[in-house]
Amino acid sequence: MTKKLEKFLELLGAIMIALLFITVIIQVVARVILSTPSTWTVEVGRALFLAVVFTIAPVVLYRNALMMINSLHDLAKGKARIILDIVNDFCIDFILVVMALGSYERTVETWAVEIPTVEWMKSGYLYLVMLVGTLLMLFFSVRNTVTRLKKGN
Repeated sequence: MTKKLEKFLELLGAIMIALLFITVIIQVVARVILSTPSTWTVEVGRALFLAVVFTIAPVVLYRNALMMINSLHDLAKGKARIILDIVNDFCIDFILVVMALGSYERTVETWAVEIPTVEWMKSGYLYLVMLVGTLLMLFFSVRNTVTRLKKGN
């Protein structure tokens, strides 16, 4: 299931990157060639960028491919490295729980707030994307921690 979810998120992220590219091209053509501002493309582009980030970040976390300063990690060996990784995982999990709670709160508070340039898009939708992405990151992070704990024993 996890592998299928990873592939689905990867495909969804690729589709959204393509849509983001098309949106930016439309914006550039409208502003530079047609000399008419296309305000909706700014909001749609912003929403797509947010969606790309929160769709791909869980995949990066699943693959354990986060950028890190690994000087301390390289010094640790054996059980010390496993403990360091688990402490790191708990710190990430704490941040993700705080993000999930905050994005849930903002989703509820802004669910009906309209974005003036794109009537069908509400601010709450953007926070919902953030919430779902954060929960997926938390799922993959906990999964990685459980895998580390099993490997350490």
